[in-house]
Amino acid sequence: MRLLETTSLWCFLAAHAQAKYVWPAKTDFLEDLYAMQSGTIRFGFTDLVVPCGFNSNELGRQLAAEWIRTVFHDTITHDKAKGTGGLDASIMFETHRDENKGAAFNHTLSELHEFVSPRSSGADMLALSLVASVASCGGQKVPLRMGRIDATQAGQAGVPKPEHKLNSAMAAFTKAGFTQQEMIALVACGHTVGGVHSTENPQIAGGKPSPSNKPKFDSTSTEFDNVVVKEYLSSNGANPLVFGRNETTNSDKRIFGSDKNVTMTKMKDPQTFQKTCATVFERLINTVPSAVQLSEPIELVDVKPYVDKLEPAAKPSRIAFEGKVRVRTSKSTGRDPDTLQVSLSVLTKNNKRTTVKASRMLGGGQSFGFFDEVFTWYQFATEFDASAGLQAFDIHLQSGKAKEVVLNNQGGGYPLQDKLVFVQSKSCLDSNVHEGNLTVTIEAAVRNDAIVKNQAPVIQMAHKISQPGAVLPRISIQPSQMKVVKAKASPNYTHYTTNININANEATTTFDIQYGSLKSEFHWTNRLDSC
Repeated sequence: MRLLETTSLWCFLAAHAQAKYVWPAKTDFLEDLYAMQSGTIRFGFTDLVVPCGFNSNELGRQLAAEWIRTVFHDTITHDKAKGTGGLDASIMFETHRDENKGAAFNHTLSELHEFVSPRSSGADMLALSLVASVASCGGQKVPLRMGRIDATQAGQAGVPKPEHKLNSAMAAFTKAGFTQQEMIALVACGHTVGGVHSTENPQIAGGKPSPSNKPKFDSTSTEFDNVVVKEYLSSNGANPLVFGRNETTNSDKRIFGSDKNVTMTKMKDPQTFQKTCATVFERLINTVPSAVQLSEPIELVDVKPYVDKLEPAAKPSRIAFEGKVRVRTSKSTGRDPDTLQVSLSVLTKNNKRTTVKASRMLGGGQSFGFFDEVFTWYQFATEFDASAGLQAFDIHLQSGKAKEVVLNNQGGGYPLQDKLVFVQSKSCLDSNVHEGNLTVTIEAAVRNDAIVKNQAPVIQMAHKISQPGAVLPRISIQPSQMKVVKAKASPNYTHYTTNININANEATTTFDIQYGSLKSEFHWTNRLDSC
């Protein structure tokens, strides 16, 4: 009976988790960053906030606290009535302001720099930075959406400062669309980690300004917990914005007590604190200009394929098909990675199916995420007759005696587009700098039965353009037409190539390949072999 119950649960979870996701999706890259923090395959985004107290070997820094603070400073100048400001990365143009003292903001932006792409704006990366920081420090899951648009200039000023009176601080939060209770919660949740830098605020910290002189907001400054609340209510703590010697800068004290401690008393309960923080932080990162339309919350994908290679093989009449399948094997799924077998059923355009087995990657083949999430990797590599053409594939999961689960991407199969393909094996990045630029060589191939006379593929390169006074770049999509490779490389495809210069300081970027209505999208330059 236990086996049957487990099998039923597994099938339900597989169907439920995949109910809305259709591959490929524009959210795939952000989902990868959100899902995987360590293990066989990882992206390194959260290395700087795991563990919570990580300081990049710089005395006095706590990057998780800096990331949360940066999001708050970027967002709180939102004007709800006008629909302007909010989480739009305008902070990159505002770091010279007195209300944005210190290096933390530019540090944060520089740490997000390499991950900015056409599918992950600077503002989206800021949202993810808060979500990751809260998770790393022990807080609850904060739902993440995508679709934020980066500002092109500074927004209005108005970040509340420690010396501001209560009515001034409340006016700023109200203008941004937050209630008094949300104001109290945002400050308490934001100040459960980190502290005050004496080098930036000597009048608050006291003592001799130095990187090591950094009074903490509470006694557990590397844990996302409600100790900051308890210490305030018990009048026994060290928060320099509550217990400071100068009442003028005790802004936390004024804000926390502004409703006669009703909100803080509720947040004395640990579960209420965590739930409240997740709610107000979600509100914070979803506070965006009125013209911005955010996506639905990004959910972890239960079973997700990755096609690493789909291109003419070394043998000219064949097409190589290689990749991986990521299967969520967290305890809650009921899946045992040691007995799980994964295979693909590949459909050719003559409606014949071929089974391709995927074997577990060496070294355990697992990646790990926040909240005890585990993902197990299965890889495959095969070749097909190129003339037959590839249409789609289904994914089959088999665990012991349990009933096989077949995933078909909500009915249509996981699509394979082999009319226009990126030839990665003949593409490369020249790391030698010439006049400040690197050269990217890109090759693509078009099936001969899809050729349109006098038409060539176009590379849509996402150039990262430096902006005066800002750490983050502006992305400019610029087209570059490819030229036919005269030597016949394969009987079923015509090959094209081009060389594109990119700024040496912006070597990590992406490009799409387009041929009429056909597209091969989101290829990373830094994943190419060296020329």
